[in-house]
Amino acid sequence: MKYIAFYRTKYEPERHFYISYCITEYNGSFCLESFINGGIFFEKAFIGNCGEEKAEEIAKLFAKKGVHPVHIEDIISDMMF
Repeated sequence: MKYIAFYRTKYEPERHFYISYCITEYNGSFCLESFINGGIFFEKAFIGNCGEEKAEEIAKLFAKKGVHPVHIEDIISDMMF
């Protein structure tokens, strides 16, 4: 498994924690790992064989929108790419 990129939400006063997103690649398949910094909650979702550029685009979008880790798998499964 190879770590490709890391992204993090920006600070917002109403949210007292950061969320990090990490793209991993293994044999051409990509996953998105998401966790709350300083916490123990962690979620990993399979993205597929979409390519590194598309995987990073998804991670950037999630970081920009501040998607909670518990929702990443549902959102990815709903995305049509």
